[in-house]
Amino acid sequence: MEQFGLVIETGSETATVTLQRHLTCESCGRCGILSGAADRRELTVEALNPIQAQKGQRVIMETDDRQILFLSFMLYMVPLAVLLIGIIIGLSIADFLNIAANELFAVGIGFFLMIVIYVLIRNWDKRAKDDPKYKPVITALINEEKDCER
Repeated sequence: MEQFGLVIETGSETATVTLQRHLTCESCGRCGILSGAADRRELTVEALNPIQAQKGQRVIMETDDRQILFLSFMLYMVPLAVLLIGIIIGLSIADFLNIAANELFAVGIGFFLMIVIYVLIRNWDKRAKDDPKYKPVITALINEEKDCER
């Protein structure tokens, strides 16, 4: 996925870039929708800077689509699958133990396992956010004079 942004700070191998939210990630939640930042259309990301873009330059950033799909799968499908598996396991345990409110017990087990998987995903996210494989890469500078002539 290609995005356009403005470099606001540079480091040795990375740059902090302000960019507009892409329509595909408008309501993902990872960028702060749950903490009240959803009303802002701009967001700030740390990107790898192999072309050594400088502060104030407009840039093109690319993110691997496979990584976006993988992260979406991890955030949405895995917890849903764990919830359903937990409900099935809960029903089996409730039948085995002859628990009267077996559906309620099963849903409780499902939600408990879903919370556990969210905690595991959050811990994985803390470790993975510094992994270059999950960071966007600045691939080119935008030459505004040439772009305006077109």
